[in-house]
Order: sequence, then structure tokens, then C-alpha cells
Amino acid sequence: MVTLFTSIKTTSVYQHRLLYLLSLGVVSVNQELLLIGVAWMLLLVPYMARRSGQKAPSIGLRLLLFCGFTLTLVGCFSSSTPEVVPVAVERDIKTRPVELPDDGYVGSAACQKCHVREHASWDDSFHQSMTQLPTSTTVLGDFTQSLRLDGVQYELAVDDEGYWVSANLGNGPVRLKIQLLTGSHHMQLYWFGIPEDIPPLGPKKLLGLFPFVYLIAEQQWLPRRSAFITPPGSGESFEIGRWNASCIRCHSTHPKARYHQTANPDSSVTEFGISCEACHGPGQQHVRLHEVTVTASSKNAAPSESPDRDVVNPLTLDHQRASQICGNCHSATSVSHPRDAADWHANGNQFRPGDQLLDHRHLIRASRPDESMTQTLLDSEPDLFDSLFWSDSMVRVTGREYSALVESRCHTEGEMSCLSCHTMHNLASDKTLADHWNDDQLKPQMHSNQACVKCHSKYQGEALTRHTHHLSESEGSRCYNCHMPHSSYGLLKAVRSHQISSPHVGETLDVGRQNACNQCHLDKTLQWTAQSLNQWYDHSVPELPEVHQKISTALIHLLTGDAGQRALAAWSLSWDPAVEASGGDWQGEVLTYLLEDPYDAVGVIAMKSLKRLHEDFHFDLKNYSGQRVAISKKLRSVPEAKRVDPELLRKPDGQLDTFVLEFLLKQRDNRSMYLQE
Repeated sequence: MVTLFTSIKTTSVYQHRLLYLLSLGVVSVNQELLLIGVAWMLLLVPYMARRSGQKAPSIGLRLLLFCGFTLTLVGCFSSSTPEVVPVAVERDIKTRPVELPDDGYVGSAACQKCHVREHASWDDSFHQSMTQLPTSTTVLGDFTQSLRLDGVQYELAVDDEGYWVSANLGNGPVRLKIQLLTGSHHMQLYWFGIPEDIPPLGPKKLLGLFPFVYLIAEQQWLPRRSAFITPPGSGESFEIGRWNASCIRCHSTHPKARYHQTANPDSSVTEFGISCEACHGPGQQHVRLHEVTVTASSKNAAPSESPDRDVVNPLTLDHQRASQICGNCHSATSVSHPRDAADWHANGNQFRPGDQLLDHRHLIRASRPDESMTQTLLDSEPDLFDSLFWSDSMVRVTGREYSALVESRCHTEGEMSCLSCHTMHNLASDKTLADHWNDDQLKPQMHSNQACVKCHSKYQGEALTRHTHHLSESEGSRCYNCHMPHSSYGLLKAVRSHQISSPHVGETLDVGRQNACNQCHLDKTLQWTAQSLNQWYDHSVPELPEVHQKISTALIHLLTGDAGQRALAAWSLSWDPAVEASGGDWQGEVLTYLLEDPYDAVGVIAMKSLKRLHEDFHFDLKNYSGQRVAISKKLRSVPEAKRVDPELLRKPDGQLDTFVLEFLLKQRDNRSMYLQE
């Protein structure tokens, strides 16, 4: 195809454009027939007209023109994914990463031809929309608003050419075009390209991050720094180049960052989002072999090649290698050696589904701090462990589920894998079930105890209640509520731990992680938990500080914990099973004190909990920093139900003991925190 164009000396501007788009991968290989037809019409027909010396084409030339037009239509309809490439796209690919399938990757459209149902279920998942190009369908944020942050006014707009942000950032007005979107489940982030008129940066494929995120459930804008646990007062940053160097690794399929020791990255991916080949491996050979098989079968002849050498089906792998496919993204990893960084940037991650992950990546484990590469990472980032793990090496942030799984005996000594509970394809015909699946992609019945009793079969029937000491249908008899509690943080909420463990007092007293008992029983002390575990499971009862004998451990974490502990506690106060166990008539007034937390994210979570507890509570997150003090004072002026409960700081008259509460607030752990969610 390229030879055809380059061998012709008299090419028009349009022909140059077609060649350019083809070379960048914006036009797919499947469209070559279309382009041949266009080129044939543009070049051959005028040439023959000139040779004939006729002013008007003859019948023969008209026939040639008709054939060329017919060939063009055939090319259009033979493409599995026909694309219209406007001039705006040609400009955009100068200022953003592009989709450029190579190394045997072909893209999900090639899978759709045969695997229609599987493709449709994947297309319904949030993996598919992890990274997207901006369109009227994919953009969830309201781009008809004006937003203000740190004295800068951001004007949002949408027109026929795309989505825009205009602002004066100190050197005059600038208009930035949104080029990529990240996220579509909980929040959406917006990446802009660097235009040509911003020297020395533009035009390059570096992306910058708009300083607001859009919260999908709330349908509100929120300053980005208020959506993540980062040190207060650190200032706003547009994160120039972060997507190219970091986000690209797990938010796209087969990425090549090409951002190593260069100021002008040429980042490309096979596909934006997490597509079929991220789990099944490169599909080119699979497509070719099966096309050979189908063609040969239609001719009643044996295929020339056997389709044995095929893509990977994770369900046929052992539990470790199957889980490593997920672990390629859902873990804390790095390159295996510093010298590998340049190769990773140039050629991408060489891990393929079915490989041993540790042959290609280094798994960062706080339980193994002496590993050479881990030491190298700690030398450059001393706070690395604090941003990822609890002090006992358990993962404390979301997105690192495989790192938690490999610390679990159910995986290391048993056969538990990611696919024990999760499925990447929901084939239910009921749309309601599909929407429910999409939230966490659990298999049917995995919201019950079925995942656990497959191996732990003795805990069924009456044996279950004897083990849990809770009613069989209660939340206290759900295996995952005790053994996978919400002790990880991310995306303004608590997330279940994926390290299988059992509740004990020491994790709360010595580590600071809330135990599963007090995760539900918010109104109980750690002393109560210690005595219950002693009575039920013969745990020893340690000598506890007086505060843990008298005050709810949930309130202790809420008022005195570090930013991560406060965030988890604020979320827990409106968690449905906890409200059912502890009542819902006491949390509101206490939560108002977190609205003034130095970490905006903690205050935002408190607001979200207040909304869950009180449906008539309304708030405007885009102006969160300026309004939170006024909101907290207003809410405190509305008394709650009088509940006499000293563990919840309620005095004999039912009023909140603000003296003790403010004393505890002064004991707050104010150490600087950054959680790498």
C-alpha cells in the first residue's frame, strides 16, 4: 500500500493525508481496499482522460470511473470497523498518543467477528472504558459550566471539533482541547493536549491533566486535589506527561510510552482501554489461523496450519498464572532492573498472558523489603511502603489486589485465584443483572459464601452459625465481611482487602487497621471486641489503653487517625451493614467535624456519608473548600436523636460530648500522607 503511493510522483494533498493517516495507524489495514479505490480514481482516470485528449470522458472512461467507484464501495463495506477520519483527528494525533496495533496485536474489533457475545459483555464493562477518546457518548462531565480554582477561571465548552478548556494561566489566554478520558465508573479525568502555540512544549504528544474530576454518581465537578489523599497545600499541578509515562501502563492495551530521556514522547498503544488482548494475548496469529481454517473448511480441504498455537484462555491456566494476568496491572510492580526502563519505554511490557509475571516485572512486597529492586526503589522513594501498605505489609490501597492475593494462604497453599470470584464476561441476557455485574464483575452467587465453601465445606448450615456466632442470613455470617473487610482505600471509598485474614485486636491496636468486628459494630469499643474474640475463639485479651476501653474504636479512628484511617472511618459510618448493626441516628453530627479536615478527600467522603444517611442533604462539590466550614456549622445546629451511649461520646442527656470530641481531635495524626491508589 505504501509502495503504491510513494511510487507515484504526482500526488495531491489528499493523497498525502491518506498516506500519513495510514502510517500512524489512524486508518486501519482493513481500509486499504478503500484507499486503493480512491487512489485509483484520483490518479488513473484523470491520466487516461488527458491521454485521450477528450474534454468529456468517453463511455469507456465513464465505465472505468463507475468501476472505481464500485471498488470504493466494496472497500467501505469490507472493513470490519469503517472509520470516518475528519481533519480534526489529523491535528489531534500530533498532540496525543495514538492507537497503533503492532507486535501481533490486532485490536478488539478483530475479535468481535467471531466472539460477538463475549465482545458485547466486554464492551459493557468498565475495563473497556478505562481510557477513551472524547465523544458525546463517552464524555460524562458537563462542559457547559465555568469552574474556578485558586483564582483561575476555567471556561468549559463543546463544539463540532471537540471538548475544550479555556483559561488564563499567567501568560495570557490559552484554549486546551481534551484529548483523552480516564475512568467511567466512579470518576472521570480529562487529559488535554499541548497546542502548537505553547512553546517550548507544543506541539507534542505530552498530555496534561485538567485540575477537576467529574464524580459520576453525584454528577458534580470536584477539584482533583480534593479527590485523592495527597498532602494539603501541595499546590495544583497539571501532571504534564504523567499519562505518557505512568497511566499508560495499566489504562491501555500493549502500550509503548517512548518517554525515556526524551522531551517529545511518541506514545502509542494497541488500544485505549483494557481490551481482549490484555487478557488473551496478541491475537494476530489466532485470527490468521482461524481464517485459514474457515477458508479451508469451506473448500472441503484440510487447513494448511493447525490452530493449536493460539491465544490464551485464562480459564485453562493454573490458578497462579491465571491470576498473574490480572496482576500485570492490579499489583504494585516495577521493572525488574533499572536498566530495563529504556526497553520498557521503547518496546512496552514484554509480559504476555500465560507467562510468569516475575520473568518480566518486579513485584514490590513490603513483606520482602530486602529484595534488591525494592531497595533501589526505596532509595529513591523512602515513603514508598507508607503509600501502599499498612505497617504489617498488608495492602492499604485499591488497585493492588494481586499484591494482596499473593500474601494469602488460600492462594499460596490452595488454589484460589482472581477467577475464583470474578469473571470478565457476563453473558446474562437480563440487562439489570448485567448492570449489577458491571460494578465488581463478580460471578453469580459470589455475593454469597459460595466462593469460600467450595474449599471450606465444613462451614455450612448450622456449622456456619456456630463458627460466626451470627444469624445465618445476617451480614455477620458473610465470610468476606470477616475475612475480607473494607481496609483498603481508593476512589473516595473503602474497598475490600484481597488478602484473606482473620480479625484480631492486634491489627487495630498495633497496626492501626480497623478489624472486621468494629467495621460493623461502630458503636463498640476495642475492649468489647477483645472479649468477644476471647469468648468465641479463645483469643488472648491484651491490656488495652483506657481510651480503647471506653470509646468506640470507629470514633477513635475518625478523630485521631491518620488521613487514610479517617477516610475509611468516614466511609464506614454510612456503610449499610454497619448502620444496621449500630443504628443510624448518631453519625451525622460527628461527621460534620470531618468537613473541616485538612485533607479535602476526607471531608468529601464525610459529605458523601452524610448524603447516604440523610437523603435531603445537598452539597456543591466544585466549591467544596470554600463552603465546608459553613456547612459543618449549619449541620451542627440541627440536633440529632438523643442517644445515651458513652462509647459514642453521648452524655446522659443524649447530647454529644463536644469537650471530649475536641480533645480527641487535638490528638489527630497529622503526618503527611500520600496514598498511591
